Amino acid sequence: MLVHEIMTSPAYSVPMGASLEAAMRMMATARVSSLPVVDDGGCVVGIISEADVLGEGLEPDPRAHMRPVSPQSRPLPATVAEVMTARPYTVREDNDVADLALVFARTGWKSVPVIRGEALLGVVSRSDLIRAMARPDIEIAVEIATAFGEIGLKGWHAEVFAGVAHITGTASERERAAATSIVQSVRGVRRVTVQEADA
Repeated sequence: MLVHEIMTSPAYSVPMGASLEAAMRMMATARVSSLPVVDDGGCVVGIISEADVLGEGLEPDPRAHMRPVSPQSRPLPATVAEVMTARPYTVREDNDVADLALVFARTGWKSVPVIRGEALLGVVSRSDLIRAMARPDIEIAVEIATAFGEIGLKGWHAEVFAGVAHITGTASERERAAATSIVQSVRGVRRVTVQEADA
């Protein structure tokens, strides 16, 4: 699977000069955990996440403390640019989703911007990956069968169980490579096994 096949586009974003209040309202309304930050040309220059906002802290509630608490003296940030993470990790639309899944697993990030050049194209999230992986086996099998028919691999058959595609066909090395490549590109396929058809 490629990123453009599962990403959300267009994506919510905020300009650098937007108020922190506006960014928080957008995150709450859109129900997203982060927003790409763009410059006047639409290029990604940062990302603002829930963690960035929460890191600014809240005024303590005196009812929850045994001792009196002093108000914080430093002013709250006013704009997105003051709290965003600059130069965020990004992916391109033709990147492999398998590589991105490993990035998500290792970092704990919830989403990353998708760019074309430097311009924001969309956002891909962990939820997008999970939705793709949760695609029903029957839908995957039908798409594989259709693809085999369209490319002329009529001697190949696929059965799908829990996202694993078991394909069977002729022993031709060229056909085997073509069939495997096709199946690996189908949204929802997590793994492919290949078995030669009985003579």
